[in-house]
Amino acid sequence: MFIGHFTERPYQDPEAGLMGGAERQQDLSISSGEYNPQIGSQLYNRYFDERVYAEEMGFDGIMLNEHHSTPFCMGGVMNVEASVLARITNRAKIVLMGNVLPIHDDPLWLAEELAMIDMISEGRLVTGWVRGGGRESISHNAPPAFNWDRYQEAHDFIVKAWTTPGPFRWEGEH
Repeated sequence: MFIGHFTERPYQDPEAGLMGGAERQQDLSISSGEYNPQIGSQLYNRYFDERVYAEEMGFDGIMLNEHHSTPFCMGGVMNVEASVLARITNRAKIVLMGNVLPIHDDPLWLAEELAMIDMISEGRLVTGWVRGGGRESISHNAPPAFNWDRYQEAHDFIVKAWTTPGPFRWEGEH
């Protein structure tokens, strides 16, 4: 049995009434001007401390996800979080529940980034890929009509980059 620790890592500012502070839950209409960097910093560090504690308590995995342009998940760049966790944890798997492939114009960069995290963690990275939703397409100016095609192409490219001795040519559509 594999038991993982997961939370969305929301931005919580009771004074602004955002996510965990009650009243306002409009999400996409919330201005980035309402973000308090001091609170954001405290929350990021708290969430790292929670993951280290989860490993200490015996969880098999520390699970991360990413969402973009939303206060309900501060993990907009979960690979940065995974990099930190690769260094500050020792045993637990670092489980990525979805790099959003269609928003990456350069899948090689992503393949290299993930390989580097895996090396730092000494093989503890478990990577997952997702198509993402409208929020991710809009936030990253990735054409929604090509979401599935971009996902498939990036997926196939990353798998080839990780499994085929190179160099090799890749002539993709996207």
